[in-house]
Amino acid sequence: MIFLLILSLIASFPLKSDAFTDLMRRPIIRHSFTSKVVTTDKQIDQKVSIKPLSSNTVVNYDKKTFRRFAQVELYRTSELEKLFPNLCSLEKACRDISKLMRRIATDSLSGNHQLLGSEQSVNIQGETQKKLDVVANRILKIALCCSGEVSVVASEEEDIPCACSEVTDNGAFSGGEYAVVFDPLDGSSNIDSGLPTGTIFGIYRNPRYGPIDPLTTSKQRGSELLVSGYCLYSASTHLVITMRNGVHMFTLDDVNDEFYLTRSNIQVPSHGPVYSFNDVHESKWHEGVGNFYRDLKSGHLKTFSDPSSDDGAPIKKKKAPRTSRYFGALVADVHNILFHGGIYGYPGTTSSPKGKLRLLYEANPIALLMEQANGMATNGVQRILDLPVKDIHDRTPLFVGSRDEVSSLAQYLQQPQKSLE
Repeated sequence: MIFLLILSLIASFPLKSDAFTDLMRRPIIRHSFTSKVVTTDKQIDQKVSIKPLSSNTVVNYDKKTFRRFAQVELYRTSELEKLFPNLCSLEKACRDISKLMRRIATDSLSGNHQLLGSEQSVNIQGETQKKLDVVANRILKIALCCSGEVSVVASEEEDIPCACSEVTDNGAFSGGEYAVVFDPLDGSSNIDSGLPTGTIFGIYRNPRYGPIDPLTTSKQRGSELLVSGYCLYSASTHLVITMRNGVHMFTLDDVNDEFYLTRSNIQVPSHGPVYSFNDVHESKWHEGVGNFYRDLKSGHLKTFSDPSSDDGAPIKKKKAPRTSRYFGALVADVHNILFHGGIYGYPGTTSSPKGKLRLLYEANPIALLMEQANGMATNGVQRILDLPVKDIHDRTPLFVGSRDEVSSLAQYLQQPQKSLE
């Protein structure tokens, strides 16, 4: 008898939702301390004409995830379908690094990487490595090599490119069709200050003929890149990528751990107000770059007629307002230029004519992405993507951004310096 009574009580409860959902559906009573008016959620919804969400409403139902976007885009180009595991690995690596960036202080991830004893770790560039430089590098190498479609990885933090069979210590991972180059943590000097940092990457296809030599495979021109992009770790985590189909941005939803498409077919403005230069070495720049920079700051860039014409005098453009933004991380500065327009520049100097930025790991991937967004990328004389890679750690001056500003810089460098006075 008691058993039947219990069954009848259970049957009287609704079966369509659990107790938590029922609790959430109950109207919440809000008490106003300035009056005796009592308002329920239902009354508020009626006042502002908001329909209450049903229990089966899917958040972000109209947004496309990164994986779904990649599937659709690669399906359109059948010879690139094997890139899908690589892209998923990059997405996962960016997500993992983003989580670590959020836990720098709480998990003691700030500071320099220490070798055995008290010796600090230094990379091939002669730069002291941060703890997260080493961790991010390892995350990317393992994620990419375990995708099964990558045979070679080349990192800005290491002396030479690595075969994936060496990274995994398993010969089964030597048959991939692609090579990936990357800067695991661009702007790592910003880590301890909580400022923006990023990851830059590019994907090449292995040579179709001959043995796969990691060094030769990695030393391809930027014009051979299939995919390039970056992950920006800042107030939000963004993955910006091009598969030579335009530039698209995905933003990490920290709640459900997915990257969602938030901007598609991004186009950098043809001109813009932002300029990003580290002018601490301005006195050592090429004279043409210095003249361009000073005119840019004043808002009075010049245009030049054809040098072969009789009238070669420069003409001042109408003054345009300018604003300086420099974050100390290539990814952050380029991201700002991408959306607002302008120019990013890291010139060479008299003591370092080739500048600071690496051609293979930084300049080439950023150049492809900027060109796909209708911008320009040059070393001041030549298109970045046409430069040969003689050494995997080659450096180059870099100027990227809006077409008007980058073209104007090239004009300044081509003119006799007396015409700029």
